[in-house]
Formats: sequence, C-alpha cells, structure tokens
Amino acid sequence: MAPSISTSSSFAILCRTCGQTGFIGDDVAPTTCPSCHGHDIRSHPEMFDLNIAHIDCDAFYASVEKRDNPELRDRPVIVGGGDRGVVAAACYIARKAGVHSAMPTWRAIKKCPDAVIIRPRMNHYVTVSRQIRDKMFTLTPLVQPVSIDEAFLDLSGTRAVHRCSPVEALVRLQSEIRDEIGITVSIGLSGTKSLAKMASDRDKPDGLFIIGMDHVDDWLAGQDLGVLYGLGKAAIARLNAAGFYTCGDLATADMQALRIVLGKQAGQIQELARGIDPRPVAPNAAAKSISSETTFNKNLSSFDDLEAELEALCLKVSTRLKEKDIRGSRLTIKLKRANHQILTRSKTMQTSTNKAHILFAISRDLVKAEVAPNRAYRLLGVGVDQFGDDAPDASLFDMFEMDDKRADQLEEALDQVTRKLGQDAVISGRRFQRSKKPDKPT
Repeated sequence: MAPSISTSSSFAILCRTCGQTGFIGDDVAPTTCPSCHGHDIRSHPEMFDLNIAHIDCDAFYASVEKRDNPELRDRPVIVGGGDRGVVAAACYIARKAGVHSAMPTWRAIKKCPDAVIIRPRMNHYVTVSRQIRDKMFTLTPLVQPVSIDEAFLDLSGTRAVHRCSPVEALVRLQSEIRDEIGITVSIGLSGTKSLAKMASDRDKPDGLFIIGMDHVDDWLAGQDLGVLYGLGKAAIARLNAAGFYTCGDLATADMQALRIVLGKQAGQIQELARGIDPRPVAPNAAAKSISSETTFNKNLSSFDDLEAELEALCLKVSTRLKEKDIRGSRLTIKLKRANHQILTRSKTMQTSTNKAHILFAISRDLVKAEVAPNRAYRLLGVGVDQFGDDAPDASLFDMFEMDDKRADQLEEALDQVTRKLGQDAVISGRRFQRSKKPDKPT
C-alpha cells in the first residue's frame, strides 16, 4: 500500500491572551489557542519575519479622558471646542453615532445628543504621549513620531536584545501600555511604512493586523486609493477624475498618464500602489511646521480680544518649538471670517527663532493689519515653518519697551515657572482681561 501523503500545512500563530507562539500543522488556520483556548490569536505566514510597525493610539484624547474619569467609560465622549469649535477626538461609542474628527461640534452634538463634551487638555495629552513614546523606545531607538498619538518603529536587529521576534515584543508593549498607562493602541506590522500604516487602521481598537510582503501586490490591487500613506485628498480627487480608483488601477497605469495628474510624484505613488516604499523609519525626521489655532465661541472684531487670543497661541507654538529644540524663520497667521472665508498672512524673518515674545510681536502686526470696522473673525491660528537650528534669534529691538536680552531673560524665567507649575501659572494682563469676557467658555 502506498504511504498516505499529508496535505496539512504549518501555520504561524500568536495568542494575545497568553502569549503562546509557534507553528501548528493543520488543514486550516486555527481559530483558538492550543494553550489557553482563547480566541484572540493571530496567524500569518510572515508574522515572525516582519520588522516595520505603526502604532496608533485609539481615540487618544477621548481615551485619556475616559481613563481619568471612569464614570465616562460607557458614555459617548467628544473632545473639542464649544459650539463653534470642531471635534478633536471622538470615542468609539460616539463614532458609532456618526461623529468623527474635524466635524463641527454643533453637528456632532446633533448626531450624538447624549455625548459628553470635554475641552481639550493639550498639556496633559502631551504628558501621556511622552509616557507611551518612552515605552516605544524600550523596543528600539528607531522610533519616528508622526503626531502626538502615532509613530513608526523599525525593530530590525532587535531579536537578540528582546530574545523574541518583533511581533512578540510589540504585543508585550501593547499589553504594558494598556496595563500601566491605561490607553489602548492598535498595531500594524509589515515590511514598509506605508503598509504598516494601512495595517494599523484595519483592526481597531486594541488591534493587531499584519500585511505580508510575498503577495502584497495582489492584496493591494482592490484597495481604494485612500489607503496609501502620504496621498492627500486633493490628489485622490484628481486621480478619481482621471479614472483611477484603486491601487490596482495605479499599479498598472501608463506613467505618462499618471504624470499628467500627479506630476513628478507619479513614480513614487505608483510604487506605493505596488507595495514598494523605500522610506526608512527616521527618528530625527524634521517637522514641516508647528502651529496652533482656536475657534471662538463668538465672532471677535476687537483687536484687544484678538491680541489676547494671539498671545496664548504664540505661547503654545513657542513651547512646542522649544520642546523639539527647533527654530523657524517664517511665521504665518490664519484668520477665518464669519462667512468662513480663510485668509493667511506670512512674514519671513531674517533669522530663525522659537521665542514667544518675538512670534507675538510679528504676528500682532499681521493681525492688526486685518482689523477693520464691520470685520469679525471666528478663528485665529499661528504657525511657524522654515526651520533652522543654527541661526541666532531674530532681533526685534524696536518692538519692545525692554531690550531683546531682557525680554529673552524674562521669557526664560517664565518658561521655568510654567515647566514646574503649568502653562497657566503665569498669565499676562491682556489674557486675564480676555478670560473674563462673557463669550469665553467656562
């Protein structure tokens, strides 16, 4: 009798409940853990070979608020401004009602009238973000933050240090963040940044999704263009208008036709659609700009009111610049009129700076030029770009009653106070007067 031929395959598995890993021979991928019999397992043939991860905090601001106030655990929570503001974050309960980030708050309340609205606490979120990022650095020095709540990690060459594969180290990290910090994160694992970013969006919240490299072109072919990391909405709209709707459309497109729509980026974007992304995880990748903006509860037309709001924004931008130890040489203000028309005004400085008093002096003049009778604004923003670390601070001697050296010394002293006691430990007279206005939120 001829010997029977086994048709079973070997499946790589990882159980997120008990941590069991290994290979199981069977005809189909297992759905339960052979050790603890739990159902929270992952199986992928390349699971133990992939090194690039994207970690994304789940509904970060709202999750922090729920962690800090357990009474909110089962309530829909929206973090954002007042009636005139926008949603900064919505928990998953609120999302089920149709609420999403950047939605006007009034519309979010209409969709989810039972939602708890919470004003953002940015300094607090930054503190929690740093705790999570410190955890990431225990896995690898190759951590590239993308925003306050997400980052790329390259775990190549870390097996000897952690005595396990990257995916095992990532699952342990996920558990540590959940247990010690009280926040859930979702992890995408693949062989490139673009694919890792796609993967982290596939399994939320508290998820783990893996996209392998062996047959990635087939997997990508039917995906919408929106999955491509770095491809903006405007580019997608142009591509759709030209008849390109999926990654497969882009992957097989004639390059000349693509260049008509995308210009010099056509080649790079086509490679992304084919699963090719040579961009490394760059820990020291420079920010393109740093900005802050606020939407008012009531339209503002008084220069005194705008000036007070402007000062607070400049302090926030300055703080972020100093935290990153960078300086910018171009300042831009953004104003939105009552009819939602947006105008921007910029000034390029002769030298770069991160000083709040200098940013305030320059932006103050830009805002003042836009104040006129019967002209009101609903939003004000300040941004800095064109960064450079080695240029000296700009000289604005004629803009201050005190000289630059004294202004710098005063700001340095105030920085020390706010680092110890918080951003509102010291407040200027104009900001204090503005805080007492009836249109300010309580």
